[in-house]
Formats: sequence, structure tokens, C-alpha cells
Amino acid sequence: MIHAATFLLSLTGFALLLLAMPRHQQDWLRRKLPPSLGRTLRLSGFAALALAFAVAGLGLGWGYGAVAWFGWLTMAAALVVTANTNRDRIRRKVRP
Repeated sequence: MIHAATFLLSLTGFALLLLAMPRHQQDWLRRKLPPSLGRTLRLSGFAALALAFAVAGLGLGWGYGAVAWFGWLTMAAALVVTANTNRDRIRRKVRP
């Protein structure tokens, strides 16, 4: 359960960081968000990544938890980058 929570928090954090960038807001949302909302998304993304580290550390021990956190962080980042690279294909499947 700790691994799933760490991965989901990492995925959420990277997705929020992606949406905090104006270029990606335009790509995904078809509009740019106000700068204050961008800052909120960025702060929330970093908070989710920090919370994922805390969950992994407290649940698995700080030594193994840090290693597991880096592994799940890598998987979450790869998934977000892959989704961003294939966003047009994803959008076509969601909205036929």
C-alpha cells in the first residue's frame, strides 16, 4: 500500500508541475491560467512530491524509503513525459 501511495502522490506531483507551465497549460487546457493559479499548481506539485517522500520514509524506513521514492519518482516522471508527448493521441481517444 505504501508503494501505491508513493507512486500516486509522485504522479500527481509531476502532473501538477506540468500543468503549472504556461506552454503545457495551452497544450492540455487550450488556455493559459492566471499566474497566481500557476504558482499554486507549482507549490502543490512540490508539496505532493514531498508528501510522497514522507510516506515512503515513514512507511518503509528512511533508507529503503528513499530508494523506493526515487524509483517511483522515476516511473511517475516517465509516465507524465510519455503522456505529454502523446497528448494529441490521448485527446483524440478521450474526445472522438
